[in-house]
Amino acid sequence: MSGQFPPESPEATAVGEAPDAVDPRGLLKHLAPVQVPVPAGSSARWDGGRRGAGPRARLLPPGAALVAGLLLFAVTSYLVFWAGAGFVDRPVLREAVQHRSAALNGPVAYVSRLPELLPLLVAVVPALWLSWRDRSWRPSVLIAGTGTLAVAAATVAKDVADRARPPAKLWAVQESGSCYPSRHTVIATAVLLILAYVLATRTASRAARLLAWSGAVVLSLLAGACRVYLGVHWPTDVIAGLALGAAVALLAVMADTLGARHRSPG
Repeated sequence: MSGQFPPESPEATAVGEAPDAVDPRGLLKHLAPVQVPVPAGSSARWDGGRRGAGPRARLLPPGAALVAGLLLFAVTSYLVFWAGAGFVDRPVLREAVQHRSAALNGPVAYVSRLPELLPLLVAVVPALWLSWRDRSWRPSVLIAGTGTLAVAAATVAKDVADRARPPAKLWAVQESGSCYPSRHTVIATAVLLILAYVLATRTASRAARLLAWSGAVVLSLLAGACRVYLGVHWPTDVIAGLALGAAVALLAVMADTLGARHRSPG
């Protein structure tokens, strides 16, 4: 019959289209192929977007922070040994001692001792767990190496500086040896920051990364503040400890970044 359309093909009838229709999904696949997203729960590890950046771009942020940390340590040392830091140390320490509470001395003393246990309690256990999860000794070696370097750097700096502690009548706990920089603060800062780095590079959650870094900074400041509160360190001892500990952690981050570049294929 004239004017009658030709019968549709079985394929067109099955999908309800004209026989000469083009599947837009197939066309898009040819024009703009995309990668299939990695399913949740896979073994892929988030690396902070570093794989797409060049080696210099990956090293620039920790390198700049390392220079800033070393500069802060140098400026603090200049104030302590050449310019005189009494205008900062004496009033801050006096306020801390005057507002001390006998009920808090015990808990604060315990918290201030935690950096001595950090390599065992706060670093080793998470490091071993991450190594087991990643099937690699890299997290354990990175955290243990950072802790060891922090102890060595703080010990050498204290021996060279040989700065006297505040008067013993201000102490809430017994201490010995020199005080610059605060070794407790150096160790706490270095270990906590490298632990935050290891955790942050293994999660794609922005909230989790922010929590890791914020927690490391807050706990490092708390460790240093406790030493001043107990009267066994000058405030500049803690500032130098924060700067040196951060520098040690950032040096480890840069070494890990360079190592990852050599381990990556191609």
